[in-house]
This record gives sequence, structure tokens and C-alpha cells, in this order.
Amino acid sequence: MGVWEDCLTAARHEKPERIPVVLWSYGLVLKRFSGVTEYEYYQNVKLQLEAKVAFQKRFPNILNLHMFPEYCEHHGPIPTAFGAELAWMEDAPPWIKDYPIKAPEDVDRLVESGVPDPHEVGVTSEMLRRYQYFYDWFPRELREEYGYIDGWIYPGECIEGAALTMGYDKFLVWLRRYPDVIHKLLKLSTDFLLKYCEAIENIVGKCRVFVLADHMASMVGKELFSEFILPYLNKILKKYSGALRVWHNEGSVSHMLREIDKIEAEVWHFGSSDDPAQCKAETHFCLMGNLYPPWFVESKPNDVVRECEKIIRKVDGDRLWLSTGGGLAPATPFRNIDAMVMAAERYA
Repeated sequence: MGVWEDCLTAARHEKPERIPVVLWSYGLVLKRFSGVTEYEYYQNVKLQLEAKVAFQKRFPNILNLHMFPEYCEHHGPIPTAFGAELAWMEDAPPWIKDYPIKAPEDVDRLVESGVPDPHEVGVTSEMLRRYQYFYDWFPRELREEYGYIDGWIYPGECIEGAALTMGYDKFLVWLRRYPDVIHKLLKLSTDFLLKYCEAIENIVGKCRVFVLADHMASMVGKELFSEFILPYLNKILKKYSGALRVWHNEGSVSHMLREIDKIEAEVWHFGSSDDPAQCKAETHFCLMGNLYPPWFVESKPNDVVRECEKIIRKVDGDRLWLSTGGGLAPATPFRNIDAMVMAAERYA
């Protein structure tokens, strides 16, 4: 049984042969394989594919959940579809500038314009071309061994994407001040993201793995989560019932685990602030985590092994994808990834 089969087994709440090590490694780390800046990495899809393949070959005993093409991390699809612009930096991720929503009337204007075509707007038009490149050129042997690419869909953020059309601060204020406006925006954003997902599926085939990143749950309380976040997340996730669905959110949500448990995903990539034992006891998820990424950068391999073993013991080696609690941080030492694999293999 390989790492992909171990992942599927753990996600089914069954006992795998070994604890799977699953990472969230993308441009911040992978640019090292090509010796380029982050800007150069984001602009070159061929280079991205080469770096992801090289990373997998360096670590054959892990699964990298971020085996998708990249352009603007995962922030850009919704904001740029509605008129936002990206600001590029030389050696750091891009960011959203020139928010298109400044007043409630701007939401009405967007709604009246209808759901944009992802082939024609913002970064999604470029991302679809990159998905096609990955589908055409991703090595067959890695697809077969690790299950990559075919049927993998990663559209980016939903509620958080909507927040980035106006800025987090304004979005959070408007949840109270203009709730009806926010619902209009979230419905439009969700409909656009589903349309984008369909376009990706037309390239990679029927969805088998669906990854949804969204951190807004960790910015609100139970009431706002239940009204503004859960329904829209689940509208998207229900569309792909039957696929392996992963929700990525490393922000702390231990204050409302009963509500979080209602998210219709099989795997939760959770953060280092939440306790694995509590999250396992109070939710249905297979947990992916949860070493603190900056700590992972600075620690010695022996310390990594010990901390990994603590996490494994807290969940009794069950329903776990061993990982960092969030994406790999820049300058992550490869010896520490080796140590994580060693800890997982010791438990087998």
C-alpha cells in the first residue's frame, strides 16, 4: 500500500499501514528547486511543474496536496473576476489592490452584470490554461502512484475571496451593518466559483479530489459562521459529494467545533492552535496537521520527531494525515520533512 492508499484509508476512518505524511508545499518553498524569485516562479507554469515533480521525487513517501498550477496563491479568482487587480512583488506572494467594492451599490452593480465567465475574466482565464498544461504534461508515473491531477480541483477561496473584493475589515463590519448585501455578494461569489470548478472539471475530468481553502471561519463567532459561512461552503462542497473533499483552514476555531463539524468535507487541514485530541473528539474529520510551520523551520530533526509522535499519540494514530498546521513556510529545512516521515514510519 502506497501513500495515496494510506491517505484514502485514513480519510475513511480506517487504519492505514502507516500514518500518511501530507504536505501543503507551493511557491514559497518550491521556488528553491529552480533558484528563482517567487515572481519568476508564478509567471512560469513549466517551471512550476518541474519544481513540483522534483519535490515529489525528493520526498517519495509524502503526498503534496498542492499539486496544482499556481498564479496568485489562492486569493485571486473571485476578486479579480469582479474587477480587483493584483500587485506583484519580486520575492513574495502577490496581493489584492484596488478593491472593486466600496459601497453597497457596487454589489448591486455586480449582481446585475451576472455571473462572469471564468474563461474570460481575472486570473481564472490564465489558471484554466495552466490546468490544461498540467493535465497534458504531468508525468504519468506520478499520476498512477499518487493519484495526482486527474479529477483534482482546487478553485481557491469562496467567502474569503468575497471578503477580498472589499477588504477584510469592511467585510466583517458589513456582516452586521449590511447583512443582505453580504448575502448577495456571497451568492454571486459562490455561483462564480462553482462555474470555475466546472471549467476545471472539463479539463481534468470528473472530480475525485476537491480542495477548498477558506480561512473566514476563524475570524467570526458561531452566529456569523452559521449564517454567512457554513451555507456557502457547503453549497460548494455538496456539489462534489462522493469525491475526497479537503477543507484548508489553519486559523483557530476551537470555540465552535460543534458548528465546524457541519462542514461537509472528509479532511480538515487544521492549525497548530487547535488541539488534535479535542478536534478528533468533537468533529468527524480526518485531521491534517498540525505542527506550527515557523517552529518547523527553526527546529532540529529530533525535536520534529518528538512533536510528531505527540500528535500521533493524541489521536491514537487514527484519522490523521501528519503535516504542518498550514502550508510549509519559506526556508523549511528538508531534513525536517525527512524527520516527519521518520516519525510516521516509526509508528507503523
